[in-house]
Amino acid sequence: DMSKCADVLDRVVNATCQLRPTMIIAVFFEGLISFVMARQTAENNEWAIKGEIALAYMKRWESSKWNFKNKINLLEAEKMHFLGNFDLASQFYLQAVESSEKHKFLHELAICLELQGLFFQVRNLREKALTSLNRSVRCYKDWGANAVAERVEQYIQHHLRGC
Repeated sequence: DMSKCADVLDRVVNATCQLRPTMIIAVFFEGLISFVMARQTAENNEWAIKGEIALAYMKRWESSKWNFKNKINLLEAEKMHFLGNFDLASQFYLQAVESSEKHKFLHELAICLELQGLFFQVRNLREKALTSLNRSVRCYKDWGANAVAERVEQYIQHHLRGC
């Protein structure tokens, strides 16, 4: 039930909070979550609408291409994944990864690689999935997010190593 969800996006849209960098990042993550939820609950279009709103705000705030491009590309990738446009999704994942690498956003690179790997797994591209997910583990570890790295490693063991 979406009415029970904490909703940063509503606070931003309704201008009930001061726009700070933490709110921008929260909108980015809320957009990612919304597109994933839209994919998992295809009958509920509210999640897709929230994802679209988050993407629109990120594009509106894109005063700094180097700081926003990877985030917008990742949101676009998740949107295309949800819509079933897998070729375009794959291109956006790649652009998100490349932008994160170019601008040295290690933590966002890890997230991009993890989501790209999950996308490849759904598309039955096992080797590509393993490559992306293993790279994400290395990035998470380099960033110091060892618990997240361990979670992804366990995912790989349970879902890809036994294939």
